[in-house]
Amino acid sequence: MMALRFRSILWAGVVAGAMLGISCAKRSHPTMSHQATGPAMAPLAADTKTAGNAPTTQPVRTIALNFDQAVPVELPTARQTLTPLWFKIADGKVGWVVRIPGSRPIATPAYAKGMLFVGGGYGSHEFYALDARDGHTIWTYVCADDGPTAAVVDEDDGDIIFNTESCEMEVVDMSTGKLKWKEYLGDPLMSQPAIAKGKIFMAYPGGHPRGLQKASADGTIPEPAAPEKIGPAKAWGHRLLCADVKTGKHLWEQDITADVVSAPVIDTDRVYLTCFDGTSFCLDAHTGSIIWQKKNAGTSAPLIVQGNVVITQKQRASGKITEGIKRIASADGVEKDRVLLAAGEAKYLKPGAVGNSAYSKSQEKQLETSVGFSPQSITWESPAAQSHLNIGSVAVGWSYQGARAAYSNGQLLNAQGNILNCIGFATGETAWRAEASGKDVSPDVQMFAPPALGEKNLYVCSASGHVASLRQSDGQVSFLYALKQPMAFQPALANGNIYLATTDGRVICIQTGDKDADGWYAWGGNGQHNKSR
Repeated sequence: MMALRFRSILWAGVVAGAMLGISCAKRSHPTMSHQATGPAMAPLAADTKTAGNAPTTQPVRTIALNFDQAVPVELPTARQTLTPLWFKIADGKVGWVVRIPGSRPIATPAYAKGMLFVGGGYGSHEFYALDARDGHTIWTYVCADDGPTAAVVDEDDGDIIFNTESCEMEVVDMSTGKLKWKEYLGDPLMSQPAIAKGKIFMAYPGGHPRGLQKASADGTIPEPAAPEKIGPAKAWGHRLLCADVKTGKHLWEQDITADVVSAPVIDTDRVYLTCFDGTSFCLDAHTGSIIWQKKNAGTSAPLIVQGNVVITQKQRASGKITEGIKRIASADGVEKDRVLLAAGEAKYLKPGAVGNSAYSKSQEKQLETSVGFSPQSITWESPAAQSHLNIGSVAVGWSYQGARAAYSNGQLLNAQGNILNCIGFATGETAWRAEASGKDVSPDVQMFAPPALGEKNLYVCSASGHVASLRQSDGQVSFLYALKQPMAFQPALANGNIYLATTDGRVICIQTGDKDADGWYAWGGNGQHNKSR
């Protein structure tokens, strides 16, 4: 672990470095970079009606989601860590809970071949494989650096790929937990990797000494071998790296404007990403060349659907901040919507406001100091990477996911503040919304993590410790439970089970008895972070 002062300087450098040429947080209108082409407003695709470019005028069906009426779930208290304990819910469902050592915030588990792969949380050095049926530990891998992210799985090669916040990308054998290779990239690493077609895509801060380390046959780790200097990256700031999954060989690197929100997103032969300063990128997955780049005040990782990039966007007018969805042409980055879809006030994005994280301020401070960082004060004058998303600590940046949308059966589904939205993809009209209420609920905070999708239901968890399932077609509530444990990351779904991760170091499984809870095997649904149903 690096000295506190050094890590604090690094974090300050991360946010200050994002100032270069960026002022999205104060823009009232997004601007295109010189690399984007086409008219200021593109015609809508044949399957996307112009009605989506005007505010919804029809009454919107609103579903009440009263957290005070949620079914309470009493989780058993574990006397020992990594010991699964079973519980029963009043409606007959059962589940199990495992406490991970350290009681730290846990990211979305990844699922493959009957196993869950989960890091020990922000500040932890451990990564685990758990039996997805009953939660018992299959293997434990100990990292040299702390803060394992959510993982992705390459089942073809039997690899688990993840990175640590400080400061390495790691590839581990999914069956044995043995290291295959790792590389020190830099500090901090606040996003997850993505994989596609034998390649890893990962963001990192440039300018650090780094190098690839492959495990020897006897399991020893040699000294780092310096990576090749490759392009098209030229600057010393943040970069997106593309590397070979099997060997770690660098294939290309590209300059980006700041760290990446959540993860890069892969669709066919392109890589899409949103940076912490709000800039969106589309890169060629083969060469790393920039196809288009746009300063559009993005607030979450993109979703790619039928030739469209779906982002959430922040707008500021008359001192009020709103957030909503926009559809962008994937070919050239030109916006298709004149107004935000399902727009709502977003006080949690105001610099210095509370509510942009599932952590309390005291927990945020504890997490930062435990790994040698110090939280940064946020004002309108802070660097763009801070003021744009109201993120003043690595701990919050590590877990921030925003109001990212998911797609299923012609609908976009997302969570903004205390509202769940269902929007017709073709029309842009809001079909229904669910509004959370109760004594622990405020519209001024980002209450929910992004939803995970089954074929017919959505599944969502909250910073107040609730988990809900709603029917995608009309918002009808299937169940609403009060687990009383805050959750920051979206759940995973496999074999009728919901897998949840809490901010105090618990992995929870609820066996729904419904095969709908399946097929969402990682953050964003898959290794490309771009699952659609």
